[in-house]
Amino acid sequence: MSVCLPVSTIEPTDEDLVLRLQAGETEQPLTEIERRYGKRILHFVQGMVRDPHLAQDVTQEVFEKVLQKHDLYRPGTNFRAWLFEVARNQALTALRSRQRLPRPISSLPPTEGPDLLDTLAAEPVHQAMEEAEFMSAFHAAVDELPEHYRSVFDLCVRQGKAYQEVGRELGMPTGTVAIRIMRARKRLFTALQHHLGRLRRPPACFQ
Repeated sequence: MSVCLPVSTIEPTDEDLVLRLQAGETEQPLTEIERRYGKRILHFVQGMVRDPHLAQDVTQEVFEKVLQKHDLYRPGTNFRAWLFEVARNQALTALRSRQRLPRPISSLPPTEGPDLLDTLAAEPVHQAMEEAEFMSAFHAAVDELPEHYRSVFDLCVRQGKAYQEVGRELGMPTGTVAIRIMRARKRLFTALQHHLGRLRRPPACFQ
């Protein structure tokens, strides 16, 4: 009498999928990553570029970058944060490219003064570019933190783990974790002071 063994229903983690990409498998892991993150990336990008058609193009470019640049992902780090950083950089590139394109004659205002709608539309684009530039500078500044600050900051802020959980994971008192987070934020605030002065409100990681 044969016995049917249950088929495992455990889904691969994000890191499992990236490792399969890095091993040379492409179609299935990339399709699964798109299934998990496609809508969220599209929503995120559309909030930056304010153009649904451009957002669709940028989102597709994001997953093309994942296929081309997956070797840049560091195993053991937060894949979701890495993916959204790729999306942010692609959206920023698209915004800059659009600003460099010449405007068609039909879009020019009939009077000498600027068109009110153009002025209003330019503000969210400019703000989105400033926020995207800040996040790029932020991630670079985090990577430059001393290792004992960066590891705690990654776990608590980037991965959202509680201080107590991180303390147990790293084998240190919760108070030490809190002190290192405070000192990491102080260093980041100093490094990013120029960018923070241009934002309407400070990011949550500085509050």
